[in-house]
This record gives sequence, structure tokens and C-alpha cells, in this order.
Amino acid sequence: MSVSELLDGPVFFDSTRVWRCYLGGKLLDEFVGNERPDDGYFPEDWLASVTRAENGAQQQSPDEGLSRIRGSDLLFSELLARHPDEALGPHHGQGLGVLCKFLDSAIRLPIQCHPDRAFAREHFHSEHGKTESWLILGTRRIRGEDPYILMGFRSDTTPERFRQAVLAQDVRAMVGCLNKFPVSPGDAYIIHGRVPHAIGPGVLLLEVQEPTDLVIQPERSIGEVTLSEEQMWAGLDHDTAFACFDYRGQSPEATLSRLRLASKEKGVFGTARLDGIIGSEQTDCFRLDRLTVSGEFELAYDAPWYLGIVTSGSGVILGTGGAPLRQGDRFFVSNRIGSLRYRPEGGVPLVLYLVTAGN
Repeated sequence: MSVSELLDGPVFFDSTRVWRCYLGGKLLDEFVGNERPDDGYFPEDWLASVTRAENGAQQQSPDEGLSRIRGSDLLFSELLARHPDEALGPHHGQGLGVLCKFLDSAIRLPIQCHPDRAFAREHFHSEHGKTESWLILGTRRIRGEDPYILMGFRSDTTPERFRQAVLAQDVRAMVGCLNKFPVSPGDAYIIHGRVPHAIGPGVLLLEVQEPTDLVIQPERSIGEVTLSEEQMWAGLDHDTAFACFDYRGQSPEATLSRLRLASKEKGVFGTARLDGIIGSEQTDCFRLDRLTVSGEFELAYDAPWYLGIVTSGSGVILGTGGAPLRQGDRFFVSNRIGSLRYRPEGGVPLVLYLVTAGN
């Protein structure tokens, strides 16, 4: 089969585990069916990624973060570079424009923020910032602590208060500057660029984001890892880095109203249902829908291409040699493909999340 012919069917990918500065991964191992699940420093799996990880001295390889097509040595980024129109459509603009991850934290991640597009252009020479979204897939209690997230500054937080806590490395005070929320499977949130946040221990999620690894994380120590100045401040001076944070302080209720996502039914088609999770009302960076298939169903998706991510159930994609699907699979459907027929197996619905570029 030629490289171009790959695009005539769904393109599946190998796992792309990436080094991070925090421990995690046991729930992720269990989710994708790995033997001997355990926590370590590879708590993320990047899905159909064309984005390199930025790990500085901890970089595992020059291609870390880039996904390879299952059963080959070909990088997905190479396939898109060779056949951009056939893969993404004639108006492919800046390429895929999105990065998806499975992420599983065993400790609280560092308090951080990411640039929006304007800040990224000015300070990182990037056309993409890092607006991101979280879909909670699973949780666990760790050391007796219920899973949670930190999101948005509290209404009584000022820039001066946060800066003083950071410069003193008063972690308790830093955490106290943010709103704290318990989480459960099925919850979904959008974290716009510049919004401060942190994922607590015991959270497995699907993250859909802009395709960069730009992060400002002003905590010097994360678990047993001490961050370098570069890892903390992304090469920026302190004043510029502090200016990246959105200091809009809000009550927990107002923060949830702004950042928590609610699904919206887009259609019921006999044996399948399509729900919108993220659309143009939330962001123009990417789109996220959920497809639930309870019987054989042909999907003609209203996008030139999409990524499919299986989060529950098993089944097959018919008409492609019966390509099997199981929880944790990720695949790309190119602009060449008008529709695909899905069939669940095992007596339970097949649930997929469909990701494409923003409107």
C-alpha cells in the first residue's frame, strides 16, 4: 500500500507516551488494557499527534510527542506533509490545528497557565496558543483524597497576592488563590488560554487542545522533580510570564458557569446519537462531539476530516476489512472518506469522541 492509499481508510496510531514532570499513568494503563499498570513519569498518551513535546533536558527523543501510524515507521506529520489536501481538504490552512491526549495524574499537577493566541504570537512566535478542554474519563482516591481540579482565580485573589506567593514559593498560598472543584467521570471543562489551573491527583481525562506545549508553571518543585527556570517560565522573564495569567477573580459559581461544559443533543439517528460538547460558542480552536452507537450505523460527519477516539465499548468499522475498535483506540478519517459504517459488539454501546478543527 502506498502512503497516499493509507488515506482511503481510517488511519490508526500506536501509543505515544510522553515524559512529564509529574507522576501518573496507572489509570491510563488500565484504561487502554496495558499489563502491569503503574504510575511513572509517562502519564500522558498523545493521540494522532503532530506536535513535538518540549521537555528540555528531559527530552526522550527528537520526535517525542509525534505519533506513528500503526504498523509502520511513518510519522503522522509526514503523511500530512506529503498529502495535505487529500488528508485535510483544500482549505487545510495551518494543518491539523489540534492536539488530543489521555492524561492521568497521580499527584497534583503544578499550577500553570498557557498563552492565548495573541500572547503566543507576541512572545513565542506561534500562531497557536493553548486553549484546552478536559473530559473526565475516570477517577481514583489517592492517599485518602478525593479527585479535584483547580480552575480560575478566586474572587479575593489579586495579582500582587499571587505574585508574592510565587516569589516566596508558598505553595499553600498559591493553591489558595484558585477555586477548587471536585470532579466525576463525565464532567467536562474548557480552559481558555491564560486561565490559571491545575489537575489534582487521581484524575484520568481526555484533553483536547491547541497544538502546542507552551506552559508557564511557577512552582519550583513538583513531587520529587525540581523544575529549571526554563521549565517554570518557558524562557520568559518573570514580569512577562506573570502577565500571561488571567487575573479575573470569580466565585466558584461564576467560574463553573464560565468554564464547565454541558453537552447538547445534535441528533438521534435510530441506532446512534450525536451530542455536541464543544463548538463555536465555546471556542474557534477546535470542535468536539460525542457519538454513541448502539447498533450498526453509517456516519457522514459534517467536517472535511476528524479524529475518532474510543472511550467505551468495542466494535468494528465496516467496509475497511472490518477494522476492530476497542477502548483507547485513536484513528484519523481523511477528507477522502465520505462516510464510515460503525457496528458495536459485545452488547454495549460504542462511544467515540470526534475531534476536528474549529469553525
